[in-house]
Amino acid sequence: MKTRRWNRMKGWLMAACMGLAFSQALAQGSFTYKATLDTITKDAFYEIDLPPGLVAKCRSDLADLRILGPAKRFVAYVLKNPSTTGDGEKKYAVLPGAVMVQKDSGNKHSYIDVEYPEAYLIDWMAFVIRSPVYYRRKAQVLAEGACAGEWVSLNEIVLESNTPSVKIGNVKTRRLRIDIANEDNAPLVINEVACFQSSRSLLAYLQAGSVYELLAGDAQATAPDYDLKYFTDSMHGSLKELAPGPPQWLDAREQAVLAGIQAAGQPAFQPADTADRHKAIAGRKDRSRLLLWASLLAVLLLLVYFSIKMVKAIAQKDTHDRI
Repeated sequence: MKTRRWNRMKGWLMAACMGLAFSQALAQGSFTYKATLDTITKDAFYEIDLPPGLVAKCRSDLADLRILGPAKRFVAYVLKNPSTTGDGEKKYAVLPGAVMVQKDSGNKHSYIDVEYPEAYLIDWMAFVIRSPVYYRRKAQVLAEGACAGEWVSLNEIVLESNTPSVKIGNVKTRRLRIDIANEDNAPLVINEVACFQSSRSLLAYLQAGSVYELLAGDAQATAPDYDLKYFTDSMHGSLKELAPGPPQWLDAREQAVLAGIQAAGQPAFQPADTADRHKAIAGRKDRSRLLLWASLLAVLLLLVYFSIKMVKAIAQKDTHDRI
C-alpha cells in the first residue's frame, strides 16, 4: 500500500515538473501555426506567396513570420509588401467567406455589415450596387473592436458610381461596418461587398532538397533584422514563386521546441531603437518571472499536499502495527 502511494506521488511530481518546464518555454513566446512550402528543386532565390489564410494567423505587421529550414534554423528573408507583377501592376487577393447584411434606417442612413470567419488583413473594398445608376454618397468605415458590439472608426470614404472600389487603409478584423449617409436619396441597393488584400510575399534564398516551413502566430515576436535586405540587387530576373500549404495548428510539444529555439537567439530580434528594445526585453522578463513564480508555487503546494498525505498514511500504519 505504501509503495503504491509513493509511486502515485512520484507520478504527480513528474507531471508538475514537466508542466513547470513547459510553462518556462511558453513564457518566452512561441509560434502557433506552421505552413509547409513546396518542394525546392534548385538553389535559388524564391518569392514565397502569403495567402490571406496564412496572413490571418499573423500579426497585422507580419513581424512574427519566420522561415524554418534545415537543422531547425531560421532562414533570412525580405518582406515584399505589397507584391507586384513584372510590369509593376499590383496584385490583390479576394478574401473568401464574406457575409453581408444591409439595414436601411429611418435616420437617412444605411448600415452594411460585412463579416468573415476569421480576422483578415483588409486593404480595399469593392461594391456591386444595383441601383440607382448614378450616385455619390459619403460613408464611414468602422471595424469591430476587441469587445463584441464595440466599433472603431477607420476612415471616411465616398461611394461613387464611376469608382466601385475604395481603399480603406490596412486593418485586421473579422467584421466591418459601412455607415452610408443617404441624405434625401433612396438607399442604395447593394448586391455584394467584396474585400481585398494587397498580395504580400517573402523573398528568400532556399536550397534544393531541404524542407522549409513558414511559422506564424507569436504575439510577442518582433520583426527580425536580416543582412539580406542589403542584397536585394542579387534577386534579379523573374523569381520562381512558391505557395505554402494550408496553415496547421502547432501542438504543445512543437510550440515548446520552437520557444526554445527563439530563447537560444535564433534569430536575433532587433526593435527599431534602443528604447523599444529595452522595453521589449523588460516586458518579456516580467512575464517570464511572473509565470515562473506561479509555477514554482504550484509545485510547492503539490509537494506540501503529498507530504502531508504521506505523513498521515505512515502515522496510521504505525498505529495499526502497535494495535
